Amino acid sequence: MASSNHVAMVETEFDRVLHDRLLRTVFQPIVSVESGAVVGYEGLIRGPAGSVLESPEALIKEAYRESRIVELDWIARASASRAALAADLGPNDLLFLNIEPVALASSCPPDLWPEIEGAFDRFRVVLEVTERSLDRDPRTLFKGIDRQRPTVYGLALDDVGADVRTMSMLPVIRPDIIKLDLKVTHTSPSAKAMKILHFVYEEVERTGATILAEGVETKRHHDVVRALGAPLAQGWLYGKPTDHPTPAHEHEAHMSHLADLALEEVPTPFEVLGRRKISRASADVLLALAHEIFHHGLHLLPPALVVMLVPRAELLTPHALRVLSRLARREIVTGVVGAGVPPEPAPGVRGSWEHDPALDGEYAVIAISPSTAVAVLARRADSTDSEFEFGVIHDRQPIVCAARCLLRKLGPQPARG
Repeated sequence: MASSNHVAMVETEFDRVLHDRLLRTVFQPIVSVESGAVVGYEGLIRGPAGSVLESPEALIKEAYRESRIVELDWIARASASRAALAADLGPNDLLFLNIEPVALASSCPPDLWPEIEGAFDRFRVVLEVTERSLDRDPRTLFKGIDRQRPTVYGLALDDVGADVRTMSMLPVIRPDIIKLDLKVTHTSPSAKAMKILHFVYEEVERTGATILAEGVETKRHHDVVRALGAPLAQGWLYGKPTDHPTPAHEHEAHMSHLADLALEEVPTPFEVLGRRKISRASADVLLALAHEIFHHGLHLLPPALVVMLVPRAELLTPHALRVLSRLARREIVTGVVGAGVPPEPAPGVRGSWEHDPALDGEYAVIAISPSTAVAVLARRADSTDSEFEFGVIHDRQPIVCAARCLLRKLGPQPARG
C-alpha cells in the first residue's frame, strides 16, 4: 500500500512539474584545458528545490516510466533556453543542451518555441545526445539528427565509454564533439580507459571531432585529461553548476570544434559502389561470401556493428540469425532490414517494420569495428533472385555511408495514438 501511495505521489508531482513548467536550469562551465578559460556552459536541469523530483535522475526515470520523456525533453530545453537568455551570457557563447535520442525527431510544443528560438539565435547551441537508448531506435535517431543538425552549431555525443553499444554507433553518428565519460577521466591509465581512448582517437583522426573530458574534480584529473590531449573539459575543479554564469572568456577555440562531416547519403547501400568493379554471381555465391564475413564477425570485439539487408526473408539464413544473435549477446549492435523481416528476427537483433521499395532486390552484409570495415553489396540482376551484381569493399567511408542507410530503417514501430 505504501509503495502504491508513493508511486501515485510521484506521478502527481511529475504532472505538476510539467504542467506548471517548474523545471529550473543551472550551468556548469566548460573550459579550455590548455588555458583554463571558460569557453561555454552546459545547461543542467533540476526539479523544484526540496521536491522528490529535484534531481535530474529522478525526473528522467519518471519520464521514461510514464512514457513522457519527449514532453520532459522539450520543457527542459525551453527551461535552459529561458535561463540562458536571462543570465549574463554573451552572444555566440557555446551553450550545451542535453537531448534524449527519442526526442530528436519530435516537434516543439508551440508555447515553448519562442524561448528556444531566442536562445538558438543568440548562442552557439550544441545539442548533447545522451547515451540512453542510443542504439535501440536508430531510425528515429537518424531522422532526428537530420532534422536538428542544420539548426544548431554542433552535435555532441555524451558519456562515451559508459556503454560499449553507444561507442558502436560513434562512427555512423559522427558527432562534432565527443564527451568522454567521467570513468575515463577517473580510471586512466587503466586498460579499459585506454581501449576507449584508442577508439576515440581513431574517430577524431577520421572526422576532426573535438574531445571533451567530463568529471574533472581534482588537479590530478586535470593533468590526466591534458596528457590525453582533450582540448575541452568540465568538472567541479573548474566550477560547480551555478545559477549565475558569466560570459565566456574565449571564442577563438569555437571555430575548430566542428567535425568534417562530408559523408554522402545514399538511397541504397549498392549506390556506394559507384564506379568500382562489379561482378556477377548466383545467390549461393553471395551467401558463401556472407558466411565468410559472419565467420570473421564471430571474432569481432565491441564496439562494433553488423547489419544486413535481404531482398526476401528466405535469404536470411538460420546460420546468419544465430551469428547475429551471438554477436548481440556480446553487446555488438546488430540488425536486419528487408521485406518480411520481423521487428526482432532473433534475440537481441533489431529488425525493420516499414517496407522501403527503394531497397527491393538488394542484398548487403556490413561489418564495422575499430579495426574492421567490410561489406558485401549486391543488387538483383534478374527477376528470379538467381543472379546478383555485387562488389566486396573495405573502404571505410563508403561502408559507413551504406551502414547509415540501413540503420535509418531499423527501430521499433512508432506507438499509435
